Amino acid sequence: MPPFQPPGIVNKQHLVDSIVRLLRTEMELLANTAKSAHDEATHDEELHKNQFETPGLETSVIAEGQVKVATDLRESIDAFRTMPLPEFGPNDAIGLGALVEIESGGEKSLYFVGPRAGGLEVECEAISVSVITLHSLLCAKLIGRHAGDILPAAAGRAPMRIVSVQ
Repeated sequence: MPPFQPPGIVNKQHLVDSIVRLLRTEMELLANTAKSAHDEATHDEELHKNQFETPGLETSVIAEGQVKVATDLRESIDAFRTMPLPEFGPNDAIGLGALVEIESGGEKSLYFVGPRAGGLEVECEAISVSVITLHSLLCAKLIGRHAGDILPAAAGRAPMRIVSVQ
């Protein structure tokens, strides 16, 4: 990962565009995988195997899972494309659309509070940003907090300080 750089450098619209590109790439990969699986399962040699082999059934189960993943990816893309990107001032509480810089144990990290796709890591303008959602444990601790707040540490860990909110 590239070295950490403080917020203010990352344009949030560019960040959202990078997230959408990454999600679209995942969709394309999923579509290619689904096509390959379908082609293999419906190939003449597969169809004429013995009665105990069920490539069609296996393919339909896989396809059902892929449809769910594709639906989730599509909904994530739509959510990011339509989400507002508010600018947060020094006294604003963390909320949806915030880019949050956190320092813990001498390490700094950037998190983007997004509507979906929690856990996604994206590179934008040579900076690594992790997407968190309102449903994540970390986000639950951050929502409503401000730059300068210190979050209590879990056992054996350093406390987290909110350095900035953008």
